[in-house]
Amino acid sequence: MTKTRSSGVSQHKSFGLVLQALVVLARKGDTCSSCEMAELLSSEATLLRKTMAKLTRAQILITKEGRDGGYGLNRDPEQLTLAEIYQALEAADTCSKAVNETMCGNALGEQMMDACGDIFAEMDRSMLAVLEKYTLADMVRKSGC
Repeated sequence: MTKTRSSGVSQHKSFGLVLQALVVLARKGDTCSSCEMAELLSSEATLLRKTMAKLTRAQILITKEGRDGGYGLNRDPEQLTLAEIYQALEAADTCSKAVNETMCGNALGEQMMDACGDIFAEMDRSMLAVLEKYTLADMVRKSGC
């Protein structure tokens, strides 16, 4: 059986990209196309659309079709926590999952997963507790523009 590796890393990278995109949307206060955001973020529009789709499903974003279409915030930045954004990306448990994926598939690996499971779960809970303290509006203010 082959294990997929580094899924947690890509989820964390997505969180950073999406957080920047949401700051752009909050500053703009209107819709913004994925191409326009990708250019501002030096990213690929297709990657951005893939991650933004998760936020749309979580009703954090709305989409508008047409010439003036794009993504817009569906939530007040003052009320939208970073934990909600992180969870919408399905990244909430990837820290422990990513570490578990590195464990070897033999008896030692199984023993290590059992030994470390509670620690990794606590790491995930701690990260969410920190992210719960901050809102998108905090990130707009902290980013200085």
